Amino acid sequence: MSSIHPRRLLESAQAGAAMVLKRTARMRRLAGSAASTLVTALARHPAFAQIAEALETAIRLLQAYARGGYRQIPYRALLALTAGLVYFVSPFDAIPDFLVTIGFIDDLAVLTLVLRQIEHDLSTFRAWEARQHATMAQPRLLSLDSAGNTEDDSPRTP
Repeated sequence: MSSIHPRRLLESAQAGAAMVLKRTARMRRLAGSAASTLVTALARHPAFAQIAEALETAIRLLQAYARGGYRQIPYRALLALTAGLVYFVSPFDAIPDFLVTIGFIDDLAVLTLVLRQIEHDLSTFRAWEARQHATMAQPRLLSLDSAGNTEDDSPRTP
């Protein structure tokens, strides 16, 4: 078997990735396929556990981008991420995924390369997610009275 060159494999998926990025529905389908493929990959190749958290974050990033909620990622990074995911979900790549134990080695190499390239973008996205969760939790500190007026829950002094 010849050696695997993750950069070349990633480049082979870029045209498909550019097509995916033109349609929101395609981005959503890709994110869903990547999530289910990750479950299969984890079951077949324990080394995926090393990148699972970063890959899950990358999938959430693509989902947030598709929804229009998150746009703070450079196009080059988004294209690399999408190309990596396109390669990952494709069953017919350098080493076919149906070959148990070795079928995901090329996918692991490509995804590791991509995740390292976009590490800063993933950190920025995680911070954005944390702010979103904090913002969503904030209104819970307020309650509505029977007339629908907002009251805060702090004790009142007469």
